[in-house]
Amino acid sequence: MQEPLPPIPAVATIDEVVAAIDGIIDWSITNTSHLGYFAALYKRITVAIRQGIIDGKFQDGPRMERFDVTFASRYFAALNAYFHPLQFPPLSLCWRVAFEGALLPEPIIVQHLLAGVNAHIDLDLGIAAEETAPGPALPSLHDDFNAVNVVLASQVMAVLDEIDELSPVLADLYDVFMKYEIDIINTALEVTRDDAWAFASLLAASPKLVQPFEIAKHDVKVTLIGRLILAPPKPLSDIVAAIAARESRDVVHNITVLNAQAEAFAAAIQG
Repeated sequence: MQEPLPPIPAVATIDEVVAAIDGIIDWSITNTSHLGYFAALYKRITVAIRQGIIDGKFQDGPRMERFDVTFASRYFAALNAYFHPLQFPPLSLCWRVAFEGALLPEPIIVQHLLAGVNAHIDLDLGIAAEETAPGPALPSLHDDFNAVNVVLASQVMAVLDEIDELSPVLADLYDVFMKYEIDIINTALEVTRDDAWAFASLLAASPKLVQPFEIAKHDVKVTLIGRLILAPPKPLSDIVAAIAARESRDVVHNITVLNAQAEAFAAAIQG
C-alpha cells in the first residue's frame, strides 16, 4: 500500500520547482510508483529551461521563470488534489486518468510518460501561458512559448532515445522509424503543442467568467486522448504487448535510471 505523497508547498523559483520534483522522485522510489517516470522526465525539462534562461535563450528571462513556475505549479496542484482531495481544489479529469493509470501494471514506460505529457501540455500549458500573459498580452509570449516547446520536445525525444536498456523492443522499433524518417512521437508532440497555443488563445479571448467552462470542455477532450494512450486499440495494443514482454518491469530500477540520466544531463549542460 502506497503512502500518500506529502502535500507539495507553493513554489516561487525554478530551483524550488526542481527541489519539489526531486521529492516526487524520492517518494516514487520509496513507494514503487510509476509516477516517478514522468517526474524524472519533468526534472530534465525543467533543468533545460533553467539553463536556457541562464544562457539568455528567451526574450524575457524573468517572465520565462514565472511561466515555468506557473506551469509546474499546475502539475503540483494536480498531485496535491489527487492525494489530498479534501485539502485542495478538485482534480482535472485528464490528470486523474494519468495518475490512476500509474496504478496499472500493464502500461509500458512510454505510455506513462505520454499520459503525463498529454495532461500537462495539452491542458496545463495553455492555461499557464494565458495566466503568464493574460488577454491581449498573450501574443508577446508566442516566441518564448515556441522556444519552450522546442525544449519539451527535445527532452521527451532524448529520454525515449535513452531507454534502450530498459525497453529493447522499443529501441528496435525506434531504429526502424528513424530509418524511414517516421517520427510518430515527435509529430504527435508538435500537434499537441500547437493545440496548447490555440487553447491559450481561446482563453485569452474569453471573459474570465467563461474560462472555467472552456477549461472543463477542453479537459474532456484531453482525457479521451489520455485514455487512448493508456489503453490503445489494435494493432497498437499488440505492439505495446510486444514491447512490454521484454521491457524492464522493475519500477524502482527504471526510475533510478531515468533520474540518473536527468542528473547527468544537468551536469553536462552546466559544464
